[in-house]
Amino acid sequence: MILFVDFDYFYVQVEEVENPSLRGKPVAVCVFSGRNEISGAVATANYEARKLGVKSGIPISRAIELGGDSITLLPMRKDLYRQYSSRIMNIIAKYGRAMEVASIDEAYLDIGNVSDREAEEIGRKLKEAILGSTGIRVTVGIGQNKVIAKIAADRSKPDGLMVVKNTAEFLQTVAISEVPGIGDTLARKLEEAGVVYLRDITNFEYTQLRKLIGSSKARYLFRLATNTYNEPVRQRERKSYNRILTLKKNSRDLDDIFEAISIAIDEVYLKANGLPKEVGIILIMEDLDLVTRSITKNRGIPKTEARNVIRGLLMKLLNEDKRKVRRAGVKISKVTNVTTLDDFLGDRK
Repeated sequence: MILFVDFDYFYVQVEEVENPSLRGKPVAVCVFSGRNEISGAVATANYEARKLGVKSGIPISRAIELGGDSITLLPMRKDLYRQYSSRIMNIIAKYGRAMEVASIDEAYLDIGNVSDREAEEIGRKLKEAILGSTGIRVTVGIGQNKVIAKIAADRSKPDGLMVVKNTAEFLQTVAISEVPGIGDTLARKLEEAGVVYLRDITNFEYTQLRKLIGSSKARYLFRLATNTYNEPVRQRERKSYNRILTLKKNSRDLDDIFEAISIAIDEVYLKANGLPKEVGIILIMEDLDLVTRSITKNRGIPKTEARNVIRGLLMKLLNEDKRKVRRAGVKISKVTNVTTLDDFLGDRK
């Protein structure tokens, strides 16, 4: 069974948690371009704002026209949203055997071969854990595959929970416009050709559909319609992260240098949303020469362990090199999206 989690109107929800006085009022988080006070676009809006016609992607000027004095427009705070996302993702990962982060506010979780009742209980407990820890309400959809789980979540927003118990019956009800990956333009094209529901795909020969929408989409839709789609949750390896800080003054003092490195460790682990298999130290010496050292393991390295490893690397480098250090930092690589909340908090608990 696959579980899909959607963080409902995430950016605005974070702002509501940070400032409860916003709850129940029309609010939108916007990307301001800076050209003037009202240039830019809406990134996301809560349901109160959506009732006024304010939705993602519309110009800020239009949001003001629609919302008037009743709507609150806030600037995007990416770092804050990433922090909340990291905390939520770490909670989600505890409830399954593999997690795939789809975006900052969406994730898939493989919960194994469980019964419908057990799946519903997992979804309920997950929602409660996220709400209790972060104040964020999420919608959960659970089904036989990733697509069914996502459609179930989309149908259950906001703050919903749906377990698809009969896949064959459920597929009969899915409109082609509901299928993830089928945009408005392609949906209209398919509807004009007679594909209003996903089930209508089976009225076509594969070669006909391939000519209409291409082989990749045709194969995808045929597999969905015939209930043979089974793409696994992909526990992705992610890119590396690094952070380098300038020391208050050039130094060879272990504690002074590690103070900066410790800050860097906190920052990269927060951004990474996972555990790295490789951690390393970065030093820029007083003559601007770059010195690096790293270690790699065949498992994820928790933050507390990374601190100890990197402190050891720093001690060794200071013994080997007598130059003063100008800047110091850390790099983590081969990050996997399997962490727990305890891993995230590390030694800050």
